[in-house]
Amino acid sequence: MAGKKSAVKPEEHAVRERLLCAALDIFNERGYNATSVREIVEAAGVTKPSLYYYFGSKEGIYTELMTKPFEVLEKMLVETAHEKLSSRQRMLRLYEGIFLLFIKNLKAARLMYSIYYGPPQGAPFIDFEGYHLKIREVTEFIVKDGIRSGEIRKVDADTLTCVLIGALNFVLEEQLCHRSPMVDKKGLSAMLILIFDGAAPSKSKRER
Repeated sequence: MAGKKSAVKPEEHAVRERLLCAALDIFNERGYNATSVREIVEAAGVTKPSLYYYFGSKEGIYTELMTKPFEVLEKMLVETAHEKLSSRQRMLRLYEGIFLLFIKNLKAARLMYSIYYGPPQGAPFIDFEGYHLKIREVTEFIVKDGIRSGEIRKVDADTLTCVLIGALNFVLEEQLCHRSPMVDKKGLSAMLILIFDGAAPSKSKRER
């Protein structure tokens, strides 16, 4: 039927995944600029036409590596912001979801940090700051909801937003270190609960 998208065959999916994994490993090891298409396809065990067929170019494969996790993040932000839950429950659910997404895409996160904070690598522009701002906007939205409902006492919403994002960033960035133990999902939840307890009206501090 016209307009109906055909399903991706298992062998095609496998080739795509091999290319993505190979590119991600080499980008992290050598940097974006120093990585060639030839190195990617050799590491993936495929031919150059395969990479061009699925991604169009080295830029295309990089863009997919960087944007796919953020597509999941955006969906998560929209869904969690408007859930019929308390502000505390929404924050716990959202930040735990972000943590798990980060862990699942840890190599991609390492590449993102190296490109954003490191010297220029000639990689295509990705608006990493825009995604950070979206997390901030949803966090502040949930905080203000909590203040309006009385779940959170009348604190400065911007300050509490920064405290929450600071805790999240600390835990995420710690995962990039090559040591253990590190704060896990349970530890992140404990930090968030402590923050919410501190921001709650006195009579509600022990409520969950």
